[in-house]
Amino acid sequence: MSVRPVKPLSELLGPLLGKVSARTGSLAALSPVWRQVVGELAARHTTPARLEGRTLVVRCDGAAWAEVLEQERAPVLQKLNAALGEARLDSLVFEVA
Repeated sequence: MSVRPVKPLSELLGPLLGKVSARTGSLAALSPVWRQVVGELAARHTTPARLEGRTLVVRCDGAAWAEVLEQERAPVLQKLNAALGEARLDSLVFEVA
C-alpha cells in the first residue's frame, strides 16, 4: 500500500480561491492570496479591486505603493499565478485611489 504525500493547505488554498474568484467574479476570495504574495505591509495599503479579463487591477492607497509594486510587477505576477494554479492572470495594473 502506497501512501500519497499530503499537500500543505497553502498549496491547495490558492488554486481553490482562484477558481472561486473566476466563477463568482468576487475578488474577496483573492485577498488571502494577495496578502501571501505581497506581504502583510503591502497588503495593508493595496487591494485587488477588479478583474478586467485576465488583468487584475489593484487599488493602492498612495502613489508610492503603486510605484513600488510597478517595479515588482513581474515577480508579483509570477507568484500570483503560481499560487492561483489554473486561474491565471496575464497582467497587473496598479491604480491610486
